[in-house]
Amino acid sequence: MKKENGNKTLLYARMTVWLTAAILVLLCVMSVWLVPKLIHTIDHAEASLSRLDTLVDSADTALSSATEAANNANKLLLDNEEAVGEAMAKFNSVDFEALNRAINDLATVVEPLARVSNLFGTGR
Repeated sequence: MKKENGNKTLLYARMTVWLTAAILVLLCVMSVWLVPKLIHTIDHAEASLSRLDTLVDSADTALSSATEAANNANKLLLDNEEAVGEAMAKFNSVDFEALNRAINDLATVVEPLARVSNLFGTGR
C-alpha cells in the first residue's frame, strides 16, 4: 500500500508540476501579448494628455486676451462717455425743421440756376 501511495503522490506531484508549467507558459504568452498593448495604450494616453495641456494653455491665453480686450473696451467707453454725451446733446439740439426749410430754400434758389446752365450746355 505504501508503494501505491508513493505512486499516487508522484503522479500528483508530476501533474502539479505540469499544470504549474502550463500556467507559467500561459502567463508568459499573455504577458508577451498584453505588454505591448499596455505600452501602446499608455503612450496614447500620454500623447492625449500632452495635447490636452496644449489646449488648456491655448484656452488660458485666449481667456486672458478676451479679458484684456473687455477691460480695454470698458476703459474706452468710460474715457469717451463725456464726449459721447456732448455729441448726443449737440445732435439733439439741432433744429431739423429749420434745416429742412433751409434745404428747401436752397433748392428753390438753385433750380433756376440749373435751368440757365442747361440752356447754355454747361450743366452736363
